[in-house]
Amino acid sequence: MRGSARRRGAGAGFTVIELTVSMTVLMVAVMTTMASQLVALDLVKTVREQSAAMSDLQSAMDEIQREPPDALPIPTSLYADDQPIATFNARNLPNESVTPNYPDYAGGAVPDPLEIVLTCAWTDWKGRPRTLQLASAVTR
Repeated sequence: MRGSARRRGAGAGFTVIELTVSMTVLMVAVMTTMASQLVALDLVKTVREQSAAMSDLQSAMDEIQREPPDALPIPTSLYADDQPIATFNARNLPNESVTPNYPDYAGGAVPDPLEIVLTCAWTDWKGRPRTLQLASAVTR
């Protein structure tokens, strides 16, 4: 009886190899979880920037749609074709600019409806150039 108790006591613990394997598995699980959390944080930052850009585009579109269609595409207006709208420069995002474009207008008579495409360009939090567009139309 005494000999069997000794054998059980000696074999009852974990070996160094078992501890090393279990610690390795645990570290891989922790590192995988941390990596997925970092990716999720990156996505949250990107979505926040896109949301701010879309908000600025919607605000600019609201302002433009208040103007009479004949006054929009002319070069001297606040919303001239392919010219950044000054009130939206770097409004909420780094290097942000909102630029209107009137695809159906080539000079002369203003079409009815007048199509408006706004483009928001900015530099994202990683320093990459980004753009987002919003299209609508104005009628008389």
